[in-house]
Amino acid sequence: MMMNIKQMIPMLALLLACACVEDVLDRRMDTNYTEEQVFSSYTTIRNFGIGIYSHLPAGFDRFGGGTLASATDDALHSGQDGQVQQLAQGNWGVFSNPDDQWGNLYDGIRKANLFLENSVDFENTILRDTITEQGKQTYQTQVNDLGWLRAEAHFLKAFFYFELTKRYGEVPIIEEVLDLEDVAGYERRPYGECVDHMLSELDLAMEGMRDTWEGYDENRMLGRATTGAAMALKARILLYAASPLHNPENDLSKWQSAAQAAYEVINSGRYGLFDNYGNLFRSSDNTEIILSRRYAASNSLERSMYPVGFTGALGGTNPSQNLVDAYQTINGLSITEDERYDPQHPYQNRDPRLQMSILTHGASYKGRPLEIWRGGLDGPGRARATKTGYYQKKYVDENLDLLQNRTSVHAWIYFRYGEILLNYAEAMNEVHGPDGTSEMMPWSARESLNALRARPGVGMPPVTADSKEAFRTMVRNERRVELAFEEHRYWDVRRWMTGMDHFNSAVRGVQVEKISENEFSLEYVEVDDRFFAPQMNLYPIQAEEINKSKGSLSQTPGW
Repeated sequence: MMMNIKQMIPMLALLLACACVEDVLDRRMDTNYTEEQVFSSYTTIRNFGIGIYSHLPAGFDRFGGGTLASATDDALHSGQDGQVQQLAQGNWGVFSNPDDQWGNLYDGIRKANLFLENSVDFENTILRDTITEQGKQTYQTQVNDLGWLRAEAHFLKAFFYFELTKRYGEVPIIEEVLDLEDVAGYERRPYGECVDHMLSELDLAMEGMRDTWEGYDENRMLGRATTGAAMALKARILLYAASPLHNPENDLSKWQSAAQAAYEVINSGRYGLFDNYGNLFRSSDNTEIILSRRYAASNSLERSMYPVGFTGALGGTNPSQNLVDAYQTINGLSITEDERYDPQHPYQNRDPRLQMSILTHGASYKGRPLEIWRGGLDGPGRARATKTGYYQKKYVDENLDLLQNRTSVHAWIYFRYGEILLNYAEAMNEVHGPDGTSEMMPWSARESLNALRARPGVGMPPVTADSKEAFRTMVRNERRVELAFEEHRYWDVRRWMTGMDHFNSAVRGVQVEKISENEFSLEYVEVDDRFFAPQMNLYPIQAEEINKSKGSLSQTPGW
């Protein structure tokens, strides 16, 4: 689980570009550095601190070309026997888990602890009176920068612990710099203690983090978290803590805390909804993004997502009929409620986010209509063609020419304002119902949800649900469509403890048959069986880690 400094340094990244700078995680530090050398100069200390970001789990197709959405009822991976199929079909456990992040996240925590322990006040490392006036200005900038990085290290520790707790529940809290032989003896701490620890780390972080990097050498500093990211993480931590998985007694004070944390982000006025939902995910710096990771230019995502009728496409994530059916009609009704819904023309008059996120039969893409019918350019009969009748559009750059090996920059969003509105609506409803408010939170759950739905270019009508239960259903469905393919569904269903309802039944798709030039027949079918059991709400700790602990680590219940 842990590494010594000589093992760690070759893995350090010089920069994780979280907002709008290129991801250069493939750049490594000199393998001959010793711990003393690393913490002896501004440059090496800074590089070490920024390298801590690299332990945040990557996004997109990180499971052998598969996305985490393909392990939910939202999608299916077109490949065979891949890592993501293991997750989807329940073929994982104490000896194998494609999403096991235990070692990676504790390595990140160790590096953050090492950084905080060794990046002492830089002002003590050299004598100020020996520096020129110009040098003093540069030197003060460096002192400030390392101070901000120390605050960010606390933020990253909280983020790492959150990623651990959402997977494993109760986890050890380690504040010392440990080597491999020191791992034994650390026990899992109660979930409430883990939450308190994460919040205390965020308190420390917010004491020293910047509110913005605007006007401060943005090309060099962007990619670093701000207090807004810390506030957003706090809101997410408290939302999970209030959810049924961790709050079985439904303590409303936990929902109150979650709502308050989300409202603090809203009330800060720093963020707002981007005016184009479709372009939001092709941007890396706009009013909605709170923290994101920008990757270096590539076309691997396009190769794994483009419909297979385009040269160079390999197929990949296929959105499910289950997800498509979750999008309402433009009247704000479900497809089962709207009498005008026609299953033979299912994509007409639907929530605009459907066509912004998913490629459907007949949609215009890259200069031609998609042929997803049997025998069509993009349909069954072609290698790695969609199994569900759909392709993913969200995040993908439509304009790349794969034959010419053109590339594009992509940004994976960790936090955005749209999620904050959803977090607030969910938590506020549990405490005050759809329309209740308080002195500290004068905005209702309904107002928050309606603001999201009214985004320019989306313009969905206000929700009509009146009861807490009906509004809860609306919020959960809104999270599904608004946050599709952003790695929320996989965790939301677990924290709601509804996996047996959603992840233990078949994924559905559509088969399109061409009858004539302008006439098609659609048949809805089951395309993939799934398996889920209640203990899968949390991951088991891998047997290797249990053995390393020499009996101090207990296994996750049910495993």
